Amino acid sequence: MNKIIFYLIVNRIIILLLAFFLSGIRHFYNFLLTFGGRWDGNSYTFLATHGYVIQGPEKSFLVFPPLYPAFIKIFSLFGLDPILSGVIISNVFFVLGMVVLYKLVESTWNKKVALSTVILISVFPTTYFFSIAYPESLFVFLFSLSFYFAHKKSFLLSALIGGFATMTRPFGLVIFPSILVFMLNAKRLNLKNLLLTVLLFTLPILPYFHINYSLFGSPLAFTTLLKQNWQKSFDFPWNGIVSSWKRGIFTTDSFSYKYFVGYAEAITSTIAWIFVALGAKMWKIKSPYFLYLFLGTFFFTSTGFILSAPRYLLSIPPFFILFAELISKKRFILFIFAPICLGLLLWFIHNFALGQWAF
Repeated sequence: MNKIIFYLIVNRIIILLLAFFLSGIRHFYNFLLTFGGRWDGNSYTFLATHGYVIQGPEKSFLVFPPLYPAFIKIFSLFGLDPILSGVIISNVFFVLGMVVLYKLVESTWNKKVALSTVILISVFPTTYFFSIAYPESLFVFLFSLSFYFAHKKSFLLSALIGGFATMTRPFGLVIFPSILVFMLNAKRLNLKNLLLTVLLFTLPILPYFHINYSLFGSPLAFTTLLKQNWQKSFDFPWNGIVSSWKRGIFTTDSFSYKYFVGYAEAITSTIAWIFVALGAKMWKIKSPYFLYLFLGTFFFTSTGFILSAPRYLLSIPPFFILFAELISKKRFILFIFAPICLGLLLWFIHNFALGQWAF
């Protein structure tokens, strides 16, 4: 385990140094404050500093759940810059999350698949989001912890942690039905346990509904802002995926829009659904890992305008577990994936470091 922790720390250092050299910023501290707060990073640090507001463009930040900004706020009380606090929190939780995920996969599969899972996530083309002021690291830590306790049959604790995961990223909602499958497989699903699980999963979420209601008069006010500012409203997955392919193939807009908003979203979404089909074959539908993979993929593709799909995959660890299992059976996949992955990682980091859109 010490070797894995050492690898993870070195991996994060390399990712940040790589971004630093590609950014063109001379001073590393200034780079951290710039790179760490790109795009939504500024939104989370704003919430940590000012809280939710009802006026101006910042009112749209209501769509971001409060747990990650709360962590930034706590660190900032010690005099740290909010963005730097976010960078530190994300890197620490990334290491912790990978350690728990390794333990989870090792106990369910084997050490080889567990190690491959951790490595795949750590070099995935959008892995840099685990090292900046975004909630992906905290979410993966909470997901892994929730699944770990469900695997150990501590279902109520798993549900409570799943609720906190939902207060980090909406993907956490997908954890709940997966816990029920864990309980069903363990023959522990009865009315009493179901009601307790619902209660404990819901408790951490209630304050967010209260924030929505107190500020905008509706506990689901964030859904309106998602539609208004991010074009996020329900649609069948195939519509969003086809639209992404069309943007890549037919758009006359910029190179960046064509490849980042078109092809990248289309390819990622298509691959995710291919993995859902593979998961159904390899894990069967009674697997909580398959259910999370299916519902998570459905979650981010069920919109007419798919955006940030390569980043959303980071919140679906079963995708990487399945990938690791495939590699353990067919080694040639690794030789195809490795150069493509590293090339895309360099390209994405370069764009993100320069302040351009990269998910």
